[in-house]
Parts: sequence; structure tokens; C-alpha cells
Amino acid sequence: MFCRVLEMKVQPGKMEPVLAIIAQQVEKVKSTGGFLFAQAMQCDDDLLVVSSWRTEKDIRGYAASDLARDLLARLATLSVEPPIVKSFAMKLVVEGEEGFFSHGEGGEG
Repeated sequence: MFCRVLEMKVQPGKMEPVLAIIAQQVEKVKSTGGFLFAQAMQCDDDLLVVSSWRTEKDIRGYAASDLARDLLARLATLSVEPPIVKSFAMKLVVEGEEGFFSHGEGGEG
């Protein structure tokens, strides 16, 4: 699995519109090949968004897409500084006894 991580400091009072943009993006991305899931985490004006992808080809395809470029352009207008985006290969996945990932994804669920 691979993860794309977006980190940004949101302009004061702009978190709600930023989260709406993220929600709209996830709806568009859901049908993209290899997309697994996304998470958005907030602490004050800091936002971390993680999308998970099945293969390196999937994550590279999304990263090079107009969809990804459009998201960054929209978020940049609501960010204190340009968002930082990096892609990572997952090296360790641990889940609780209830399971989160399916057997096919290396999980126990």
C-alpha cells in the first residue's frame, strides 16, 4: 500500500470550507482505480489529509492527475503557506483484533 499525505496550515476561520473541498475531492476520487480510503485530521488550524492507494502505479497516476492539481490549487487559496504533499510506501500496518484491513490488503479483517 501507498499513502499520499497532504499537510497544511489553514487560514484562521477557513477550516470549514477546506474540509468541504476535501469531502468533494474524496467523492470524485472514490471511483479512481486503486483508491482505498482517505482520512482528514485536524488540530487547531493544522490539517493532515492521508489518502491510501493499492499500488505505486495508482498513487503516481493520481498524483499526476488534473484532479490532484486542482485540489492543490483550491487549497492554496485557503492556506497560510502552500500545502506540503508527499507520497510514502507503507512499511508496517498493524490493526486491532476487530480488523480494519481485509486479508487481501495484508490485514486480518
